[in-house]
Amino acid sequence: MFDSNNLQEIPKRSFYPNLTQSWILVLCLFPVLIFANALGEIMKAMSFDNSIMTFVEYVVALGMLTFIAFAVKSKIGDKPLIHYKGKVSAWVYVFAIPAIIGLSGLTDTLSTMILPEIPESLKKVLEENMSFNLFSILTAVVAAPVFEEIICRGIICEGLIKNISPRAGILWSAFIFALIHLNPWQGLSAFVIGCFIGWIYWKTRSIIPCIFIHFTNNALALCAYLYYSSNTDYDLNTSPSEIYSSNEVVIIIVHALIFFASFGLIVKILKSKRIT
Repeated sequence: MFDSNNLQEIPKRSFYPNLTQSWILVLCLFPVLIFANALGEIMKAMSFDNSIMTFVEYVVALGMLTFIAFAVKSKIGDKPLIHYKGKVSAWVYVFAIPAIIGLSGLTDTLSTMILPEIPESLKKVLEENMSFNLFSILTAVVAAPVFEEIICRGIICEGLIKNISPRAGILWSAFIFALIHLNPWQGLSAFVIGCFIGWIYWKTRSIIPCIFIHFTNNALALCAYLYYSSNTDYDLNTSPSEIYSSNEVVIIIVHALIFFASFGLIVKILKSKRIT
């Protein structure tokens, strides 16, 4: 017989981050933003182009935040690098494209119905960041998908799934994803899209499809803005009903059908996958 007094208690595995640590990581964004903005001011004084300055500021700020998270993970003995479990079917990527088109159209239409017009000062900043040049494109469709998905899904969602539950991981990481956009006009869509990407991360346990969906969303949004702004009087306050010459309810229904049809196919593809 075993003597229970001689049995040592197995220490509980520590995963980073829990919910409190997630919010501490978010708070770390502000000092790194201050540092990145100071670097941007130096570049501005040296007459660097605005798009180059924005790209450097973004990469420095999000890069530092990613480094902090990986350093803490490594220190507590959690896996220092994002891990992947199995291959993701190519069909997930195929159907993710119409899914994100439908979801983006749905959330954009709802945003224009719920929220007031974007203030002129913010609209000017957003439009400057969507100009057609190399560094604006790199910021929107390369740096943003990679860094934001590593932080929000690969680190925060992963930690919360392990520490609390999949639902908590998906919802909290989506909320944080919306919050770091620092404005409600992008934040509302970011939350809904973040829930979808978080679900994809939970079901596939891979950051790659998350980056792909984020890349697709940003690339399509940038292309649509550049197309409409160059051919019409379109700006970021132009409503989808004006663009499509249709009623908002019809636009919502069409985009919802596109999303749910595509999402249903993704669910079917992943339904036999074992989640650990």
